[in-house]
Amino acid sequence: MNQKQINTTKNANLKREMAQIESELTLSQSEQGMLRLWCDANSPYSCKLRTYLNYKGIPYKRMRINLNAYMKEIPDRVGMSIMPVILTANDDVLQDTTPIMALFEQEYPNNACIPDDQRLAFIMWLLEDFGDEYLTRFSMHCRWGNQLNRSTLSHRLGRNMSYGNMQLHASNVAPMILARQAGFDAPLGLVSDEIRQGLDKQLLELLAILETHFADYQFLLGDRPSLADFAVYGHFQAHLYQDPHSAQILEVHGSRTCNWLDTITEFGDIRGSSGQTEFGDWINLNQLVPESLKALLTFVGKTYIPFASGAALATSQKHKNYVAKVDGLETPFMTFQYRAWSFENVQNEFNELVPQDKIFVQTLLHQTQVQPAMMANGILHCDLFDGFSPPVIHNATADARVAYLKEKANKKAQAKADKKAKSQQEEQDATNE
Repeated sequence: MNQKQINTTKNANLKREMAQIESELTLSQSEQGMLRLWCDANSPYSCKLRTYLNYKGIPYKRMRINLNAYMKEIPDRVGMSIMPVILTANDDVLQDTTPIMALFEQEYPNNACIPDDQRLAFIMWLLEDFGDEYLTRFSMHCRWGNQLNRSTLSHRLGRNMSYGNMQLHASNVAPMILARQAGFDAPLGLVSDEIRQGLDKQLLELLAILETHFADYQFLLGDRPSLADFAVYGHFQAHLYQDPHSAQILEVHGSRTCNWLDTITEFGDIRGSSGQTEFGDWINLNQLVPESLKALLTFVGKTYIPFASGAALATSQKHKNYVAKVDGLETPFMTFQYRAWSFENVQNEFNELVPQDKIFVQTLLHQTQVQPAMMANGILHCDLFDGFSPPVIHNATADARVAYLKEKANKKAQAKADKKAKSQQEEQDATNE
């Protein structure tokens, strides 16, 4: 091989990666009308949304998220670094999986993921928010709470973030990722060995409940997937099932849960006819409420409910921190506005049930100890999205918090510019004297 050949092949694959990242931002002639989805296989909400799109048969083009996309491209459209993000064919920006899926349920009615029975639909919204919000504690504890996962995942995420960048390598990015993850411990109450050991026990209890449930039903609310399945799937798939330490726990204690995960992962896969396309019915609450579903709701009642209701109360009172008794253990958390907003939405779903349905659900919630705690503080309004229209994002501003931070940054920049202008003027005046 001569010198000219060597020069043309040097970093050739890295250059291909760079070109691929760039090409994914636009739609080719054959891709016109498709959604573009920024997602990452290690992100629970990316897994949640991507498998939902696969199940619904909604055409989309995947866009990889590397460091440039995460730190620049996405913030330029959303106002913050977050995933997943959808760009429509008209270049509209959609973010936040739950509102996206609620919108798409209206736009794409095939393979409906919300039960017609409003009682079952409420249970779905409750489990959906449990999946989105509470399972984050399992995800972050298991991913970063042991050395095997810390080493493996920091390099895996580093590999993804350095894709298509000739200046970066996974080994360079991994330490930065590890340093960043420590910031999630306090917000999620991961502050002591006792609390972490409690989460280990909770995970085993949840897997035992699901093992019993999946012996009778293929999905959480019967024999067809609901939005709750995709929400719970997201955290189990992206973190627990893919990470080596927690994968062992799932395989040993949750084999039927692993089968459920594999089924959802294959939705939309036409290769070898592997993706399931025929489904059964929802649970018929007029015939029975399965004991396994009651057990799951009881688990939700002692974990998610104090966690979420505490966040709602603290947000209303403008407290930065709060303490909640989760599964019998007093646990300190940092307040998170989004959690208060999503819990408010669950409460509103309950409040909007017609009287006959509400009586049925109320009885079930008392039996499973979700009530009275779920509504004990009333519905406390969170203004995070007042004046906004999730999931559609305008002017790269997702919510009130982003708007506040932008305004604060603009004022700081203006003050700096004014100070510089004043200093320059003073220098000029001194020169003229």
